[in-house]
Amino acid sequence: MDTIASGDTVQVNYTCRIEDGSILVTTRKEVAHDASARLSHAYIPPTSYAPVMIPVGKEVRLPDKPVVHPLTGEIAVCLSKQLEGLTYEDTHHLTVTTEAVADLPKMERYMQYARTMRRPKQRSIPKAQFVANTGQEPVAGATLFADRAMPWKVLNVSADSVEVQYLLTEGQKVMMPYGEAMVRDRGDHYDLEIEVRPGDLVRVGSYIGRIVDISDKLFFVDFEHPFGGRELACEVTATHINESPDRMKDPASEGSDNAVKNQ
Repeated sequence: MDTIASGDTVQVNYTCRIEDGSILVTTRKEVAHDASARLSHAYIPPTSYAPVMIPVGKEVRLPDKPVVHPLTGEIAVCLSKQLEGLTYEDTHHLTVTTEAVADLPKMERYMQYARTMRRPKQRSIPKAQFVANTGQEPVAGATLFADRAMPWKVLNVSADSVEVQYLLTEGQKVMMPYGEAMVRDRGDHYDLEIEVRPGDLVRVGSYIGRIVDISDKLFFVDFEHPFGGRELACEVTATHINESPDRMKDPASEGSDNAVKNQ
């Protein structure tokens, strides 16, 4: 079996888990949509599932000033340093760690969020996004994610959009990217009262943060560490491709979108 060498360009599929064994991120749709999969509350489906192209051993260009690193981009950078010497096509179990971003400005490092979040009882989703998130075509009357915290019912399907209804009840507990929440039925909408705890991970768009402080109405998240200070246990499979690394996107930029975190 051929081994991966420095300078190779590889196509990588990975599934990374946190310490309780739940999935934080994966490039494989079949893994995320497996009914038995344990998804972390901080897991968010990507726009599309696809392997990541990584130039092995390529030196990463550092930004001119400290910036928050997106989760998937940081994983790609870490893997580019660990793949050399491993075999192609085999599944390898790697521990992925990274350092905190030094000298990150406070306005970039800390964000605050409401402990109670309002959600409509039903909403319209672009059809393409629905398919990407669920892995299937919408069918009116179908219930999705029945085994997950926040199941949906498809109400109507048009050419470009899907109308869905959340199937929630008063007093129900659900998992959100910020942690467990209590459902409060307010008639025309739901209030989700988040039970935040210091040290818990949260997911905001492309970024992972850690809860560091809590007040009566707000909680505060630190984005200094791309993995929230955790080690990730990753299952990784690499396939060789022939594209020149010089033509490829810097892996550190994968998934970067500061506008998402600052919404």
